[in-house]
Amino acid sequence: MRTAALTLLLLFYVATTFAWGPEGHQTVAELARTMLTPEADGQVKIILGNDNLAAVATWSDEIRNAARGKGPLVHDQEATNFNQAHPHNDQWHFVNLPLATTNYIDNGPFSTTNDVIHIINRCIDVLEGKSNEMTKSQALRVLVHMVGDIHQPLHVGTGYFNVNDADNVELITEPAEAAGKPNDVGGNDLFYGPGPYDELHGYWDGHLVEDIDHTTTYHKLVPYLSNKVDKVNLKTPGDYHKWAEKWATDSVKQALAAYQGLQFNNPVFNSHQMLKKLSITLPEGYASNETQVAAQQICKAGFHLADLLNHIQWASSTSPDNQP
Repeated sequence: MRTAALTLLLLFYVATTFAWGPEGHQTVAELARTMLTPEADGQVKIILGNDNLAAVATWSDEIRNAARGKGPLVHDQEATNFNQAHPHNDQWHFVNLPLATTNYIDNGPFSTTNDVIHIINRCIDVLEGKSNEMTKSQALRVLVHMVGDIHQPLHVGTGYFNVNDADNVELITEPAEAAGKPNDVGGNDLFYGPGPYDELHGYWDGHLVEDIDHTTTYHKLVPYLSNKVDKVNLKTPGDYHKWAEKWATDSVKQALAAYQGLQFNNPVFNSHQMLKKLSITLPEGYASNETQVAAQQICKAGFHLADLLNHIQWASSTSPDNQP
């Protein structure tokens, strides 16, 4: 009984270490694969050796975990080399925008050169032969993952707060008022229950995805969502090199809605007076409402990933894992 309990705890911990969870990222990747043009599909096969995007969809999380001494890539030489070359890749998965942000501002007060918008564009540069900061195979694997991440609302929008006392916690949404204020790092510091993993970010990564079609495998979720992808209205206008900025702006709107109705209390700070934990109460109907949003965001991510891969001006590649 004790062994079984420990096993379940370990499995739950592993599940919570992935953005969107493995199911969400693999669903995004497989949805995209089904919408690739023959040219894009051919380029993916040249670079990866096949077009199984779902198989590489969690590589960026596994790389990050390897740097922490965890996961299946701990002793993988490519992972070790990648983490040495890119020591800040754990920052690539998100951007902490205030919830009322209307436009992502490059080099603005809430952007960094390592945020998810910049890394998507850096991967595009590698695939187009404009950069050699990583191999094309690595760039494609990272790109598949980060397009998924940028559509997870809490990887983009973050709550900032005025905390006067335990009973007076004010959510700040306006960018002009948020700079320098404590934030919840995309809901990672917001706890809806007493457990160590009962945080809002994990709720979005795992629980809401599983609730879409009551499954934990992308093999079942993809058929359910494939007919819900709006291939007309999901198109992103303008230059595809600017699409990531527009996707982030859309995701922060979804994040603002995800914070509506939350009640905040019992703030806990660390020794540096940084927010460590904030208890929240979810409003009635939160799960059912946000499950629909999660499904919508995964559909968007799958379509946008395919559309991006279909637009990229691929540099010539001749073999799997081809160096730029």
